[in-house]
Amino acid sequence: MKELLYEKVEQALVEKAFDPAKSTKIGDWSANELSGGFRTDTETLYVSASGDYFLLYEGGMLSRFHELEGVESWFGGSYIRPMTVSEAVSWCEETGNHEAMDRHFPWYRMNRVPERS
Repeated sequence: MKELLYEKVEQALVEKAFDPAKSTKIGDWSANELSGGFRTDTETLYVSASGDYFLLYEGGMLSRFHELEGVESWFGGSYIRPMTVSEAVSWCEETGNHEAMDRHFPWYRMNRVPERS
């Protein structure tokens, strides 16, 4: 029980630190064309004002959203996962967000991740 409480507190802190409303949207991916259904599965990549990347998962009752570590709801909702620059680039590649890669990660073609100061 204590672990569950810590996970919920940790997620609340992550959600406060990584606010999509105060961040820049880089790209998104959806598993289906229709939104609002039980199988809705959406991922949106953001970068915060401080340069931190995070992925916002949103899903319905029957989505992959429930397979994520730390998700305890059975009815759907959202979950935020902080990401490294390399993970953000990989996500863009995997989801076909190539324009987002060209716009936000122009150095990826050189096969080199920049150092973060």
